[in-house]
Amino acid sequence: MKEKNQRKIKVLIVDDSFFMKKLLRDLFSDDLTIEVVGEAKDGVEAIGEATRLKPDVITMDYHLPKMNGAEAIKEILKNNKANPPAIIMLSAYAKNGNIETKECLDAGAIDFITKPSGEVSLDIEKIKDDLLSKVHNASRSKINYHFSGIFKKNSREFKKKQTINKIVVIGSSTGGPLLVEQIISGLPKKINFSIVVAQHMPVFFIPLFTKRLSKLCVIDVLEPTEGQNIESGKIYILPSDKFSSVKSSKNSFDAYFSFSEIVNYIGPRPSINCFLTSAAIFYKKNCLAVVLTGMGNDGLDGAVEVKKQGGTVIVQDPETAVVSSMPREIIDAKLADRIIKPKEIVKIIKELML
Repeated sequence: MKEKNQRKIKVLIVDDSFFMKKLLRDLFSDDLTIEVVGEAKDGVEAIGEATRLKPDVITMDYHLPKMNGAEAIKEILKNNKANPPAIIMLSAYAKNGNIETKECLDAGAIDFITKPSGEVSLDIEKIKDDLLSKVHNASRSKINYHFSGIFKKNSREFKKKQTINKIVVIGSSTGGPLLVEQIISGLPKKINFSIVVAQHMPVFFIPLFTKRLSKLCVIDVLEPTEGQNIESGKIYILPSDKFSSVKSSKNSFDAYFSFSEIVNYIGPRPSINCFLTSAAIFYKKNCLAVVLTGMGNDGLDGAVEVKKQGGTVIVQDPETAVVSSMPREIIDAKLADRIIKPKEIVKIIKELML
């Protein structure tokens, strides 16, 4: 075995509770591939320890003295641009759509996990397997948070071309919300195509995500409902508690959203493959798939159908992705028409669709 593979995962624990830090240290000690290199009791100390210790992964609580978790995450990533750590929010507030978790994800946290019974969870063992899995996955992620400032909000109106039924399907997972926000906010006010976003996230985050995009964007951003027409000039955020697909009435040129219950399915939600496959069949050559950062291979089957129907597939350059496996799977399958860096995504969408 190569020496590189023998290197332990360096973890920094950030929590204001002495007992929680001890419980977490004990939990991590059971995994011989993980080394707890330090602890921090507040946001300011976390920033300093992150720079001094250069951990691979940080577990970050939200409610901390001096500076909250989201603020600390922003500063840590700003101060460690060359080799940023993967940050997992570990908090009692990572549930029920709490804004604190959304703040941490927006700030750059790669993942989150909920403490099982409050701020001081003596039963932390309940989430042991999930936490260890997330730490290992995070340690293998290529972190790149240099998206801010590379897009400029553009409200200029572009002349519409005479086109019918064009769609852009954006599929994104781990590390994607911030990039999706940057892409959407960089689009012009008038577009002659529809955009559908399939962003892997828990169901209770979808309304928050939609609301945030609405504030950033000059285009209408909606959560679609059953039977709602897919209209050009609008952005739709798919729900994660249902399978979403494109349907059309017989002898009709109009497409609409259709939803079905999720049964016997284990995988990320919403399913990019499900919606993208149906979109490709309806829109054919006028379907553009944009696959961004993420873990796993969701989007691969959909990309196969897009190419089969004459559409176009572009993927984020894996070297710029927070997690590279989703775009990498499509590249390896030789399905990618373009491999693009984040700052080029809006430009390419305009070139291909306007």
